[in-house]
Amino acid sequence: MAKRKKPEVKVKKITSLKEADLVLKRLAELNNSIKKIEAETDDKINEIKEAAKKEAEPILQEIEALEHSLAVYSEYNKEELFKDKKTIELTFGLFGFRQSTSISIKKNTLELLKEHGFKEAIKIKESVNKEVMREWSDERLSLVNAKRVVKDSFWVEVKENPVDLKE
Repeated sequence: MAKRKKPEVKVKKITSLKEADLVLKRLAELNNSIKKIEAETDDKINEIKEAAKKEAEPILQEIEALEHSLAVYSEYNKEELFKDKKTIELTFGLFGFRQSTSISIKKNTLELLKEHGFKEAIKIKESVNKEVMREWSDERLSLVNAKRVVKDSFWVEVKENPVDLKE
């Protein structure tokens, strides 16, 4: 059985602002290396996708033509094939007609719904407005089972220079 090891995280001890600036420089270099790797990967993925698209194109065209042929055949023979049913099941698959209903609206439909009092046809999404609540006192927040949470979070921002990812 292989012995498990917990890797040690090496922490660089920083003792001055100059050292901190060198750490930020190294972070920028590492970030640029990651971006270069990701850009190269994206290029390879895009090449593979393009090749797959070209390879699949004639297959997709044949699929579309065959589906269209089935649709024309079905429409032409609709009364005979679909007088008792909406689906034909054969050895290698099914085809048929499916009824669907949609509602078409105009720009003024919402206005007219309001005017006629058809409130059941109007969606209203309610949500908490935290931006307004930021201005409230702690006492008022507690009335609605809310509280102000203040935290001091550390952050790092590496200054980035434009990098030519193609070498």
